[in-house]
Amino acid sequence: MRKKLNNQTRKAKRTKYRVELLMQSLKNKEAEIVAIQDQTLNEKCSALKVPATQRIALKEIIAAASKKHDRGRRYTDEWIMLCVLMNIWSPGFYEFLRKNNVMPLPCTRTIRNYISLINTKCGFDEHFAQLLKKQFETRTPLQRHGVLLLDEINLRKSVAVCSKNLTYVGLTDLGDDEQQSTDLSEQATHGLVLMFQLLADKYTQPVAVFASKNPVKGEELAKLVAKAVVYIESIGAKIHGVIADGAKTNTKMWSILDIKICHHDMKTWFTHPLDNDRKIFVFCDTPHLIKNVRNRLYNKRRLRVN
Repeated sequence: MRKKLNNQTRKAKRTKYRVELLMQSLKNKEAEIVAIQDQTLNEKCSALKVPATQRIALKEIIAAASKKHDRGRRYTDEWIMLCVLMNIWSPGFYEFLRKNNVMPLPCTRTIRNYISLINTKCGFDEHFAQLLKKQFETRTPLQRHGVLLLDEINLRKSVAVCSKNLTYVGLTDLGDDEQQSTDLSEQATHGLVLMFQLLADKYTQPVAVFASKNPVKGEELAKLVAKAVVYIESIGAKIHGVIADGAKTNTKMWSILDIKICHHDMKTWFTHPLDNDRKIFVFCDTPHLIKNVRNRLYNKRRLRVN
């Protein structure tokens, strides 16, 4: 009886082992079939010259059609990034596409979870600089030349608590190395945005944001502009100019950078922080100048040149 029982046990183990081998072989064959399908799809897309973004959408549509249920669906990183951008651009249209099954989009709760993982701190992000550096490596040397844009907007006062690090969001924050308030009375009322605009290509990229209780002072603006130039140059780009409107804080920044706008003594450039042989030119925003001239004519009924 004992010998018979041992034989049955060994037989059951061998059967279990064979089942495991067959299951693993089945999974491998399924993976091979998927790889063949992906290869066939890629070959057809390459032959038809389908853009990369549309290829990602086609793969997600085919992957979603092969699933019996919506739950447990897995998305690629590229598709998640596109979905996040679509939801930011128009949440209403995103819901329309998702509910009508136009495209296999994750629910808004999933999108919010991904957005909450993004580090939205003020200042210059070194991790983002590495990604931007890879982007510029794909461009020609001529396409890396550009100008720095800066503009300030009014913000509505709002303070929230970040659950990840238990800090306040919505207070004055000029980056890691500058003023970062913890006082609730220092609620931000202005937001400063720095952007990089290419001269030989249609490409504009925000590089840093800052929050302040009042408009950023001219001294701080001059420091931030110098840091932005060094930051952008470190990723392989070339800065040739700075564009800002004619606000008082910006004119103060110009004077600190030794910019002179008088007719008899005009200087529209300052020395590059990293290269004494290079110049960075300063430009005033043209629409802002036109608005100032219009307001002057409307209020004073005359225009004084000097």
